[in-house]
Amino acid sequence: MAVDLSIRARRRRMERIWLPALYLAPTLVLLGLFDIYPIFLSAWISLWRWGIKAEEFIGFDNYTRIFEELGSKPGGAPGEVGQSLLVTAFYVLGTVPATIAIAFVIANMLNARVRFLAPLRTAYFIPYITSTVAAGLAFVWLLNPQVGVANATLKAFGLPAQQWLLDPEPVVPKLFSIAGIGWSDQLPAFLAGPSVALTCVMVFSIWNTLGFAVVIILAGLTTIDTQVKEAARMDGANSWQMATRITIPLVSPTLFFLLVVSTIRSFQSFNEIFVLTSGGGYGAGAGSPLDTTLTLPVLIFRHLYERPGSVGFAAALSMLLFVLLLGVTLLQFRFAERRVHYD
Repeated sequence: MAVDLSIRARRRRMERIWLPALYLAPTLVLLGLFDIYPIFLSAWISLWRWGIKAEEFIGFDNYTRIFEELGSKPGGAPGEVGQSLLVTAFYVLGTVPATIAIAFVIANMLNARVRFLAPLRTAYFIPYITSTVAAGLAFVWLLNPQVGVANATLKAFGLPAQQWLLDPEPVVPKLFSIAGIGWSDQLPAFLAGPSVALTCVMVFSIWNTLGFAVVIILAGLTTIDTQVKEAARMDGANSWQMATRITIPLVSPTLFFLLVVSTIRSFQSFNEIFVLTSGGGYGAGAGSPLDTTLTLPVLIFRHLYERPGSVGFAAALSMLLFVLLLGVTLLQFRFAERRVHYD
């Protein structure tokens, strides 16, 4: 009898170990093939001069070239890699906070007792599930300098037409010049802000991803106990206090999740930039005009597909993007998670 019990106990112990492993095996295999293995393959390719195939082992020369292209060109302009990092920073800082803030306001409005809540949720989510290429081409037509709706609207109000996606001028000097402030031309590149073209891309990105953020925040708002809100109102809390002392702390896990996911997505954004800057029939390449929309993923594409023999350098740039994403994500967990209330 004791032997049978020990055999059964050993069998149950083995089942507790192997059954979960069997269930996880398909996912782990796919994760290894399509996520883990490509990282190591990119790291290996980055050590070679690579065209169609490996040509010569060059060690860390591609990484040395990255640091060389971080510096300034004659005239003070940043190198190609430095320009792509600056544009990427503008893009991430311009889209992530704005998307979360606007989505939070809209989600709070939808969380109120309004009619047709389900259709409104669907309406806000539609841009997110719409093809980026199709929506991007529609935006290209809207912003066309000759026949676009945007310039037609400006002309109707007596305002000058704009070049929109063809305008490489930074936004801050342009706004200052309209206001009559002349010293804005002396601003360094990182203070001059994104170009008008990149700003248009950022507006499209916010519109495109807003629905996802609204639905996620709305799901978090529905978990808040109504008794907590009623108690706060009875204690005399106004709308601002309700938002800052009650709502935001209680949905902070949802907001933190959105912050991490949106930041990763913005760093990796490619489709919208490619479609808006090179897919609109303007005859320009991705990253135009004058590389003012050249984010790091677009630069990787440029070296991988448009420049012969640059596959190794593209792989090195991919590793740079990986390290940046890993670092930013760890910093978010290190500092931003402190303000998250899970209880």
